[in-house]
Amino acid sequence: MGKYFGTDGFRGLSNKGLKAEHAFRIGRFIGYANKDKKIKVLIARDTRLSGKMLADSLAAGIISSGGDVVNIDVSTTPSVSYLVRHCGFDFGVMISASHNPYYDNGIKIFNSLGEKLEESIENEIEKYIDSVEDYIPRALNEKLGRYLDSSKFLDLYIDFLVSKAIPQISKLNILVDCSNGSASSIAPKLLSRLGVNASIVNSDPNGLNINDRCGSTHINNLSSVVKNGNYDIAFAFDGDADRCLAMDNEGKVIDGDAIMYLNALFLKKHNQLKNNSIVLTVMSNIGLKIALKNNNISIAEVGVGDKYVQAEMKNKGYLLGGEQSGHIIFLDDLNTGDGLLTMIKMLNLLSTEKQDVKTLLKDLTIYPQCLKNIHVSNKDAILSHQGFLNMVKECEKSLNGQGRILVRPSGTEPLIRVMAEAKTQEVCEEICDKLINYINDLQ
Repeated sequence: MGKYFGTDGFRGLSNKGLKAEHAFRIGRFIGYANKDKKIKVLIARDTRLSGKMLADSLAAGIISSGGDVVNIDVSTTPSVSYLVRHCGFDFGVMISASHNPYYDNGIKIFNSLGEKLEESIENEIEKYIDSVEDYIPRALNEKLGRYLDSSKFLDLYIDFLVSKAIPQISKLNILVDCSNGSASSIAPKLLSRLGVNASIVNSDPNGLNINDRCGSTHINNLSSVVKNGNYDIAFAFDGDADRCLAMDNEGKVIDGDAIMYLNALFLKKHNQLKNNSIVLTVMSNIGLKIALKNNNISIAEVGVGDKYVQAEMKNKGYLLGGEQSGHIIFLDDLNTGDGLLTMIKMLNLLSTEKQDVKTLLKDLTIYPQCLKNIHVSNKDAILSHQGFLNMVKECEKSLNGQGRILVRPSGTEPLIRVMAEAKTQEVCEEICDKLINYINDLQ
């Protein structure tokens, strides 16, 4: 990870950690990325207050360097990945801080293949951001870039999603939580096109309410609504709709691990799971790994971050992978996680299997898990402290092989994440609290 770019782009507090000046310089860099060719860049944003400020600054930088800009305004992160690849853009940029509160924002950059930008290029952008001298030439006269507002591209993305659905899903009754984010502008149109009987909530963004007690990070708030609404299944997205979690008709959360399990078995049953393998991150529950092994499905494990999942899938030719948090990648369809596509895949699965989610998940036993975050001023110092490392080893030893501990730095925030899995929730909580308290004493 660099100074500005983490595992999911450049993220920070709007107008402080991430300023309009940063966006302008990023625009200047990618607008001049190929001096022998006019660069064409697609820009989109989510619904948070600072989005337009950053999008306009980014566009100004691109145009100043001679690049052309197409701004599709509010859309989802995966729509940018799809449109860049299929419409011939050189770069796509999404202004979003994903599941973070409205006062944060971020800049995610995709290359011409619709993949997250290479780390080597991110490093070059960081050097330019911090350079006192603005050494990139400015375009003059007819070389200046052009700007276009266009919503027609969103229709192309919705067409793509519609093409992935089977007709039978129209028989289902679903609940959809748009998190007052990007999905608010697309999910209603998509579901109308699909003919699905859907109740849509949290789709009235005001710039401040994105992810506010709603969406995938607060999916438990849907429980009473689901239980009283006679729904077959509910879905919840995050702010930029690249994540999707679900909930069964009894109000039980179906996380990314469970979604991957269902889709892995479904693809295998229909002889579509290439190499009988899927890609997980180190955060996936040990129960998922056991269940996949029992079904003769192999696992490739990578570090946290959907771009690492995608890279491993591309390298090995795997078709399914993702994260417990709800980033699910169907690589035959798209180069990144897409919450709306995941929803369609789940609806296809339920319609084909003609069984409810609870029945389909009966052989998946998830170990109790506790995940706690702690703000720190120096992640590296904590994670290299010998006393803390010894404490982690002691806690692991106490589990006697019946669980695990994972301690890692956040890739986007000044946090250390402490996770424990064990046979009981009480043991998980006890271990997490013990390690969190130790970190607190070190600060």
